[in-house]
Amino acid sequence: MQISNRLRQCQSPNFKGLYLANSTNYIKNVKTSIDIYEITSRDKEFLKALKQSIKFENLFPDKSITKQGFDRWHDILGFAVNKLHFDDYKGLIAVKENKPCGILAYKPGKSYYLDSICTWPVETGKKVPLAGQTMFKQLFSEFLKINGIKIELTAIQNGPFPVIHKYLRLGFKPTGGEDYLVRMRALPAEIKNTMKYLNEIIFTKNINDNEDINLFNKLVV
Repeated sequence: MQISNRLRQCQSPNFKGLYLANSTNYIKNVKTSIDIYEITSRDKEFLKALKQSIKFENLFPDKSITKQGFDRWHDILGFAVNKLHFDDYKGLIAVKENKPCGILAYKPGKSYYLDSICTWPVETGKKVPLAGQTMFKQLFSEFLKINGIKIELTAIQNGPFPVIHKYLRLGFKPTGGEDYLVRMRALPAEIKNTMKYLNEIIFTKNINDNEDINLFNKLVV
């Protein structure tokens, strides 16, 4: 189903994303191309429709994931969408072959706070290789350009997939937490080291034309 079929009912010339980069990723001899778009609070209607379009149970019919797991997956996506309704937040959308496959929401500044990251398949049962790491690379690149102080996040341990070890590999270190939440932080030195690894598997071409793309017409699911 084309996302634009659902979104044209509420289309507005303001619902546009900024095309930031195209990445070609290589892992285990698999080549994947992922586009990265920036979105903000002006894209509220698009984000709302995107949230309604993604059906994790249909895209990932894995019997190892419980209903509670799928509910948490939906919650994570919803949390990212809700945060991007605020003017002081920014987001990234990962897209494979014009199909959204991930979203990241963060609060920028000298220190970044990553509120939510969520990825999903674009073909039934097939995860998009490096979708999350491609968004992290874009986030890290922007952070290093401004000589940022730190990036913080709060990881959950009761999601559909284990994530703590993934954040550790990306340079984050635990700083505390309670119950099922783990607060984590990455400093510039760790992020620079992580970028050395990411640059070996994710080859990024930055898009410099700063042209807004109408996401309603561009993306499909």
